[in-house]
Amino acid sequence: MTRRLASCILCGGVAMLGGACATKDFVRQEVDATERRLTEQMTATETSQETKLRETAARVGQTRQAIDVADQRLNGLDLKMGEVGARAGSAETQARDAEARLSQRLASRNRYRLVDTKLVYFDSDRTEIRSQDVDVLESVAKALTADPNAVLELQGFADARGRERYNRELGRDRVEAVMRYLVQHHGVELRQMRAITMGRVVLPAGEKPSPEALASARRVDIRLLAPWSSWEDTLGQLESTPEPRRSSTISGVPEFLKTITPSDLGGK
Repeated sequence: MTRRLASCILCGGVAMLGGACATKDFVRQEVDATERRLTEQMTATETSQETKLRETAARVGQTRQAIDVADQRLNGLDLKMGEVGARAGSAETQARDAEARLSQRLASRNRYRLVDTKLVYFDSDRTEIRSQDVDVLESVAKALTADPNAVLELQGFADARGRERYNRELGRDRVEAVMRYLVQHHGVELRQMRAITMGRVVLPAGEKPSPEALASARRVDIRLLAPWSSWEDTLGQLESTPEPRRSSTISGVPEFLKTITPSDLGGK
């Protein structure tokens, strides 16, 4: 009885020991499988995250490139805007200068300057143009043609002999003779001529009426007048011309005009 009980206990112990070994193997297998699954999941997760990180890095790089391109374009636009601003400032300055010049020209449109004076002489009691004075009148006509805004101021004189009324009429006839010659031979317009008779020339006290003094009194003074604006235009042309003109005749620009200013001639 006792032996049978011992055998049963021994067999039960062996069975339990075998079952325990089987359970340990099963647990080890489950643990290994779980570790493999975890490892696979972690590997997949790391791979996925690495891929996402790479994609994100690529997108960031593209974004930086786009930002760099945009910066370059903005810098180019800034340069262009600066050039446009500079041109606009220059244009505004030029417009102001042009407006100032125009205002000055309008203010001076009725103001004239004396360019030159020519003299035409006459024989005693005569009003005909002498042949030796033809060249003088031709130079005057050329000056009027060069500047349509120029005008002539004609003053007629007679010598001190004779009555005052007669001398006034004689001075007027001589002025008209000069005007008539310029109109008929050179096509000068009447609007460019202003005439006045001055009558006889009174000699200074104590001076005798010599033939020379009487001859110099029988004349027409021709004063060439030009607007101030024409004079300013002439100066501008002189400044832009490499070789200045050297003509000192009435048909050209006198040399001294290159060095004087409007204030020297009474202008502002």
